[in-house]
Amino acid sequence: MSKDYAKETGYESLLSDFKRYQKETPRGVGMTRKGQNIYLQFKTPNTARKPYACGCTFTLDGMVEALSKSKKVAEALKSLISEVEFWDWYDKEIKQESRLVDDQVTFGEAIAKVEDDFWSRPDRRKRERDRNNPSDQSSLYDTYQRFYKFLPHDKQVNLSDIQKVIERWDKGTKTYKGVTSAMKKLVSLNRRQDIHEELNQINIVQTKFMELQSIDLETFLKWRDETLGITKSLHKNSHLDVRKAWMWVFSTQIVYGLRISEVFAIANLFEPYVTKDKVPIPALNDLNDTKNLIVIADETALGTTTKTGFRIACPQIPPKYPDLMERLDIKNPLLPTNKPKSKSFDTIRKFYCNKAGEQLRRWDAPFTQTHADRNLGNINGMQAGIPLEIRSMSLGHTPAQNDSGYKKRISTQTTIDLLLNSNQNAIDFVTALASVKNLLKAQPENRDFAIELLSVIYQKDSRALSELL
Repeated sequence: MSKDYAKETGYESLLSDFKRYQKETPRGVGMTRKGQNIYLQFKTPNTARKPYACGCTFTLDGMVEALSKSKKVAEALKSLISEVEFWDWYDKEIKQESRLVDDQVTFGEAIAKVEDDFWSRPDRRKRERDRNNPSDQSSLYDTYQRFYKFLPHDKQVNLSDIQKVIERWDKGTKTYKGVTSAMKKLVSLNRRQDIHEELNQINIVQTKFMELQSIDLETFLKWRDETLGITKSLHKNSHLDVRKAWMWVFSTQIVYGLRISEVFAIANLFEPYVTKDKVPIPALNDLNDTKNLIVIADETALGTTTKTGFRIACPQIPPKYPDLMERLDIKNPLLPTNKPKSKSFDTIRKFYCNKAGEQLRRWDAPFTQTHADRNLGNINGMQAGIPLEIRSMSLGHTPAQNDSGYKKRISTQTTIDLLLNSNQNAIDFVTALASVKNLLKAQPENRDFAIELLSVIYQKDSRALSELL
């Protein structure tokens, strides 16, 4: 995963991280930003508190570096002898203006430093990385190694060879942005500010996007019934048990809005789950449990990490299909038994997604992107009137991502369903009270029932309602 959170997880996530790092700065030294740069705020005996450049960019890496520098500044201010000496030190150690460029380091040495830095940092969930974890290994490869492998490892770091690698990808694509970010990381960590300034001139705005697929519930249900042989005859050699298992996976994605790998990380399929703070979550197959919450663990059955880590998700049931849980047989969990044959970390990490896509194509599904199911789950939640914040919490992303990214997948039929089949929020209490008063003029005998109904819906005291009516 990229360290440039503004590119990967949205500006809102980057701001959230920055606030956290601001709180970690030592007393007397603060952290602020101007545009895409971070500044340290402090005062000296002869100057008022104000921001000073520290050579750090507004990225996650820049925040980590700025926090480290803030601690150095705090210590330096404690032992301050003269301001002249302090500012000489600040320019050299913090702004690093007087540091000579190390133009002798090779690409191989520079890459090794990036990799060491990667393993020494926690991931975006603040989890320590593990060199034996296929997700972490794949993350390193996707973010850096797939680009660095084209660099001449024995040659000294230089701009020309970096530009040749960047030009291997089409400008305006997400990968072009990724390779440029990786090269910036390489030269930044190895103190080649001269090359970094040149790379800053590259336009990495993404203008080319993959076409996103969508699916509506009626189409999915029709395809499901055909695939399971309910409405269409199957070949005698069809493996119905395999079809049922994968269809349960796709169905669970839709009901809970899950990423494909997260279905294989549900921790309470057959047994109750007790959280760290001792809250029991019933098993999904418990027929007496009507809430049907699921617990998504940190890891899948293959040992790969889930994108957002531990969370609890609730079903997203659209009003048009109140029996969706029963219709899709969600409370009878049935996971596929497929296992990867290769021990390659990349094969293991992408196994669930690749295998799911293979089954979708084999069974002539009306979509091939498994994320279409996850998006449909979000749409179901919208139709059910579930608030944005709750849907985002359940799906494992920010409200901003839900409100922007997922709207890109809304098809015409989905839009129509949202307009015609969505639950509406209840009217406010004052309006409801006035409406009930008007209705009771014609049917005064229903006064007690109206009081009881208003009391339940608006959680008001029945005696107070009696006086108001």
